[in-house]
Amino acid sequence: MTFVIGNARRISPSLFAPGSSIASTLANQFGEAEAGLHFSSLFALGLALFFITFVVLALAKWMLIRMEKSQGLKS
Repeated sequence: MTFVIGNARRISPSLFAPGSSIASTLANQFGEAEAGLHFSSLFALGLALFFITFVVLALAKWMLIRMEKSQGLKS
């Protein structure tokens, strides 16, 4: 995935410009991270990725439960 999106460390206004995802940043930099601010910032990125994933999966589960309830009422 890192190579597909370009692995560029800059913010661009275009969605089609090269970029870097949170996961690719963690994968590329975690092995060389030194103790201190760099390691702490990578840890914070991992925590942010966990919360984003948790919220997306919780919303998907809520939507599925809501859909199942509405299907049950129509049958």
